Amino acid sequence: MDSRYDTIIAGAGAAGMMAAIAASNGKNKILLVEKMEQPGRKLRITGKGRCNLTNTAPIRDFITHIAPDGRFLRNAFSQFFNTELMEFFENHGVPLVVERGNRVFPKSGKSLDIFLAMIKAVEADQNIKILKNRKITNILTFEDHISGVAMDNGDIAHCSNLIMATGGMAYPATGSTGDGYHLLKKVGHSIVAPVPALVPLVCSEKIPAELEGFTLKNVEMTICHNNGKKICNLFGEMTFTTNGIGGPIVLSASRQVTRFLNAGETLTATIDLKPALSEEVLDKKLIADLDTNGTRVLKDAMRLWLPAEIIPFALSKTKLEHYKRLNQINAADRKTILKLLKGLTLTITGTRSFDEAIITQGGVELNEVNPKTFESKLLKGLYIVGELLNLDADTGGYNLQIAFSSGWMAGKTAAVNN
Repeated sequence: MDSRYDTIIAGAGAAGMMAAIAASNGKNKILLVEKMEQPGRKLRITGKGRCNLTNTAPIRDFITHIAPDGRFLRNAFSQFFNTELMEFFENHGVPLVVERGNRVFPKSGKSLDIFLAMIKAVEADQNIKILKNRKITNILTFEDHISGVAMDNGDIAHCSNLIMATGGMAYPATGSTGDGYHLLKKVGHSIVAPVPALVPLVCSEKIPAELEGFTLKNVEMTICHNNGKKICNLFGEMTFTTNGIGGPIVLSASRQVTRFLNAGETLTATIDLKPALSEEVLDKKLIADLDTNGTRVLKDAMRLWLPAEIIPFALSKTKLEHYKRLNQINAADRKTILKLLKGLTLTITGTRSFDEAIITQGGVELNEVNPKTFESKLLKGLYIVGELLNLDADTGGYNLQIAFSSGWMAGKTAAVNN
C-alpha cells in the first residue's frame, strides 16, 4: 500500500464520500478508509430505505431545526446547501422529488440510488483510493500538525490532512460504533457524551400486546419534568411500541428529552387525544352524547370518542366502572372522561438503545472546531465532520444535509491546504 497521501478520510459514509469527492480536486491523492466490507451501509438504509437527503427550507429556517447551535453551519450552508446538493445528485443521474414538509427524496424512492451515485463518483476518480475492512486505530501527529494514521493491521499511512467522518453511534451494525470519539479524545478533543436521539421512548406503563404498533393520528403531546415545567410540545402522529411510544412526534421529542432521561430523570408525557376541541366544547359534546346514549355501557360508548384499539388501555388509566351505563355517569365521572380525552398520561423512564436511534446526540465540542473550515483548533490538518460534531437535528432531511455540507467543506479546505 502507498504510504503517502494528501488527504486521508476516515469513514466512507455520506460525509466521508462527499469529503473525498471535494478533496480530490482532480489532482490530490486521497485515501478513503472504511472499516466495513462495504461503504455507505447507513446511507443505504436511511429514511426507511427512501433517503430523505435534504430539506428545501431556507437557511434561516433550516438552522432552527439544529441544536445546540445551528448557526455553526451558516458558513458551510452558504457555500454548499440544499440547492447545490440537489444539483450534485441530479447531475449524477438521480432525479429528485420534494414531498410534504419540504423533504427531498430520490424519485425512485430508493436510498440505494443515492449511495450508488456517490460511490460511482468516488470510484471514477483515479485520485481516490478506497481501503475497505480497515480500521484506523490511532491518529499520528508531529508537533501541532497531523502526520498520518495507524491501522489495525499495523500499516501506517502518512498525510497532510485527515478528515474524521466515522459517524456517531446510531445503527452500530452499519459500523457506527463511536470509534471516532475515542480517537479524537486521545488527541485532546472534548467530547459531549453521546446519547441516542430520534429514538423511541420507554414508558413504565405496560403497553398491551394488542396496542403495539397502533398509531394515533393528529394528537398533541406535551412532555414535562416532574415539577410540571414543560420541555416540549408537538402535534402529529405517535405509535405504541412494545414498551413505550414511537412515531414522528416521539422521535422529534426525544432530541429534547434524551439527556434528562439518561441522567436518570423520569418525565411525564401528556397526550391530548382531542386537540381540535377545547375542554369547554368537548365537555358539551360529552353531555350531549351521554344524554342520547344513556343505555349504552361506558366501555362500548367510548367508541364515540376514541378508536376501539386504545379504549381498554385508556380506561385502565381511570377508576371508572367499565360497564356503567351512560345514564348513570355523574358530573365527576364526566370530568374524569374529559380529563382522559384531553390528557392521557404516560410515565417516560428512558429511551431505546442506539440500535434503534436514527442519530447520535453529542460529540466534539463546537468551540474546538473552526466553523468556516471544520478544521480542529487543536491540530492543524485535522477536520471533524458529520455526526462526530456536537450537532443534531430534527427528522426531515436536516441531519444528512449537515453530513454532506460539512464533508464537502472540509474536503474543499483540505484540497487547497495540501
